[in-house]
Amino acid sequence: MKSTPPSSAISDSSSPHRRAHARFLAALLSTAALAVAVWLAFNTGDGVSGAARNQLLLALASIVLLLIGITFYLSAAVAAAPSTIADPEADRSTRTLRRIRSLSGFGALFAIAAVLAIAGLGALRVLAPPAERPVSVQFSEITGRVQLEYCPNLPSSFEALVKPTDLASSSTLLPLWVASRVCGNPSFQHGVWLYLNRSTITVADAGDH
Repeated sequence: MKSTPPSSAISDSSSPHRRAHARFLAALLSTAALAVAVWLAFNTGDGVSGAARNQLLLALASIVLLLIGITFYLSAAVAAAPSTIADPEADRSTRTLRRIRSLSGFGALFAIAAVLAIAGLGALRVLAPPAERPVSVQFSEITGRVQLEYCPNLPSSFEALVKPTDLASSSTLLPLWVASRVCGNPSFQHGVWLYLNRSTITVADAGDH
């Protein structure tokens, strides 16, 4: 007749395995958080489009969710039930295993939420690309004081963002979004739209350079 091992034996053998599993998942989530943080560092700037801002918000949300998940998994890796003098070892082992399971469950919940946020970030980049495209602008002649007034340090050649519809239009003025570091005006920390006369500038796709 097959005997059933006591619950204390099951708890004692399961706890180290579950702690090791929690440490592994914490390390995995840390790698994912680092990857998202690197992406965020390289994509943070003077974004103007709503899609770009939404992508940054999703990236930040995924990092926060990953960090919370890591915290729960690390807590599971070191979890132990409090003991008292009258507390049997079997009961303590069972409660420890139950605590590890609970903390790991919360970690998994936040990890899944982070994965969904990252998936949403990827979908947003594919389905909702930025409404503006980068272009290289070269002044053939600087006339008027509008651009000099708003951006006193604006160089004769710079990069800007432009809406495809504006670029294809035949209007006299071309709206161009210039980053604050290009503009040089501390009043426009988030960039500024400049309306430049098409006859005074040459515009080329930034990808051509």
